[in-house]
Amino acid sequence: MASSLRQALLIIIAAAVLAVATNSFSPNRIPWVGSWPSISGSDSIIVPPSYEEGDPPFISLDDAAAKYQSRGVVFIDARLPADFAVGHIKGAVNLPFDYLDQYYESVLSEYGPSDEFVIYCSGEECELSLHLGRYMMTKGFSKVFVFFGGWREWEKARLPVSAES
Repeated sequence: MASSLRQALLIIIAAAVLAVATNSFSPNRIPWVGSWPSISGSDSIIVPPSYEEGDPPFISLDDAAAKYQSRGVVFIDARLPADFAVGHIKGAVNLPFDYLDQYYESVLSEYGPSDEFVIYCSGEECELSLHLGRYMMTKGFSKVFVFFGGWREWEKARLPVSAES
């Protein structure tokens, strides 16, 4: 029994040495230490300079991705319809803040105050999501979150996207 165990241990050690040697000299070697990409992105929360007390809470990319996976959350794109058509978070609805009067009733009439929303726009240079979030809160929607990293951060993280054809 002891000799079988010793032989097995020698085979394992020989295989490990051979694997290390092969990897070290291979042109397609796997690095021992590397910077492996993060799947979700970032847990830092981006807040715009115009933030005011009482604004809807801001969420990070990680939080937005987690809410997206929960499937009960409505994602709202506050950008113009042309931008939405080029690309948006998969499953999002378009409620362009600049055309709020034209779109508000048709988009939000099927949702109630207890529904949960994540609002986004282009990214850090765009505050349409913040303005729409503020407006929705005045209309009685209480579960409103702003993903200020927006479309750019979502797309960069290679999370699910869609475009109209």
